[in-house]
Amino acid sequence: MEPAPLEAAAEEPPAGVPVLEYRGDPAAVCAFVAAQAARHGVIGNRAALLVIAAGEVAAGLGAAGRGATVRVWPEGAALVCRVQAPDGRPASVLPDGLTARLGDRVQVSAAGPVTTIRLAG
Repeated sequence: MEPAPLEAAAEEPPAGVPVLEYRGDPAAVCAFVAAQAARHGVIGNRAALLVIAAGEVAAGLGAAGRGATVRVWPEGAALVCRVQAPDGRPASVLPDGLTARLGDRVQVSAAGPVTTIRLAG
């Protein structure tokens, strides 16, 4: 099944979506995204690529000394992973980097001091 375009994904996750408070351990992000993917029935290469992309985003944030929140939820045919960093845009996770090649869809946006990185797989 092909993932839906990222633009079709909801801006906010549904109520009750688990959240990981990222504090500098990319492995924790990878484990969280893998668990959420399995919870929603996303397995194999599709899950692995989303986990790798989320880990790359986390590594970029960690290198910049930034914390973030991570949420994962299904939206249509896509599984959306949203990482929000409260203090600026991390240059190492821009869509033309490794993250863009790993995820089916990547979007980086900033609103005030909050940077949002959305991955859909």
